[in-house]
Amino acid sequence: MKRTWALALGLALSIGAVTPAMAEDPTWVLDSNNWQQGKDLLPEVVLNRVKSGDYSYDVYDVDPAKFKQNYSQAFWAASEANAGKFDVDPDTCGLKDVKTGKVPTYYYGLPFPNVSKDEKFAACKMAWNFQSANGMGGGQGASFTLNGIDSSGEFKRIKLWLHTLAYLGRPKPLENPDELRGTTLTNVLEPLDVDGVGGLTKRSNDWESQDKSWFFVPATRRVRRVNAATRSDPVAGLDIFSDDLNCYGGKIEYYKWELAGEGKILAPVLETFPIPMKKASETRWDVEIPYFKGAYETPGAKGIPWLVVENLKMVPREVWILHGQSEDPYYNFGKVIMYMDKVMYRIWWKLVHNRAGEYFYNAMCAYQFSQTPDGSFKTVSPNMVVGVNDKTNRACLAGRYSSLFIEENYPSDYFTLRTLTRLSD
Repeated sequence: MKRTWALALGLALSIGAVTPAMAEDPTWVLDSNNWQQGKDLLPEVVLNRVKSGDYSYDVYDVDPAKFKQNYSQAFWAASEANAGKFDVDPDTCGLKDVKTGKVPTYYYGLPFPNVSKDEKFAACKMAWNFQSANGMGGGQGASFTLNGIDSSGEFKRIKLWLHTLAYLGRPKPLENPDELRGTTLTNVLEPLDVDGVGGLTKRSNDWESQDKSWFFVPATRRVRRVNAATRSDPVAGLDIFSDDLNCYGGKIEYYKWELAGEGKILAPVLETFPIPMKKASETRWDVEIPYFKGAYETPGAKGIPWLVVENLKMVPREVWILHGQSEDPYYNFGKVIMYMDKVMYRIWWKLVHNRAGEYFYNAMCAYQFSQTPDGSFKTVSPNMVVGVNDKTNRACLAGRYSSLFIEENYPSDYFTLRTLTRLSD
């Protein structure tokens, strides 16, 4: 899948202001003519697609110091201040406060700003840094589509919205009477036969409990509780999984984490600098987002139908290579290989094996950065997942928002079963 989200970008600013030069042509293009240059920059299964002509990528060489400023100075300052405050529970990989030995009720910034590959439980600490960056926006929401694509083009399309709220990792703490890490609410908009189907998930801030998840079906007017392991089930028969959000959507404690190595990867982003936020209310910011356009919706485009051919920028980044595996017998994945940014702690790619140990699926996870006009508040948002099943030669383009909102404080009764059952009213 390849590059695109198309709405418009004349908006430009990075740390203070963005110059037009920042959005110029790519430094170079990786395609079948020079595929060898991607040998140490992509997973082998992805590079094989480049070699065959299925994929090509626009590559942008970006100064690492400038790329780091896609997160705010406040975030980096908070990260440095966290040094020595946290550790991990050796049995569960859960985050704990060094002073109390218990689960922290709030943090902001990376819990482990100076994690070393040689220290014990390094992979767990890296995973917690990944988790902390997920919450820096506080709350977010967007409408998006899931587009099932095969070699002939699109075969299924679902439109829905997803709203999220993080209690941990956010710049300012919120009241948290249920002691949650976060919660999400989702609702299907199209097609009409599933319009109104909704879901609610609550994640407790502890080391051992499973997520609490419910689904509501308007036709039966009933709420059904589901197992957290359904995150590894295909969504609506498509080649995408709930666990693909941010390239990993579960609790850190669900996996046994292992540091397998380090390397470099082409990291997919919408822009190499933050897109401006626009004030919508006292607590909400709106972000207009260019669209990741696929080859299947672009007449004359080269490459496989799910290749993103507009607006996708690939940036070479240093990464940790982590292995994660669940011990839950109901979880469908076996070993998952993840390529995690050493500085930004984003998972850019993952390779998934089934429980028999056989590779079958990869996901590319693209992000976008956004900031307030004065640059004091910045956040990162998952923007698109391209899930590819190499066994069936099918894919799903998930996400590709045209707009996004950042919400500092939802109504206190929003993420509830009452809201879930009234979504279709």
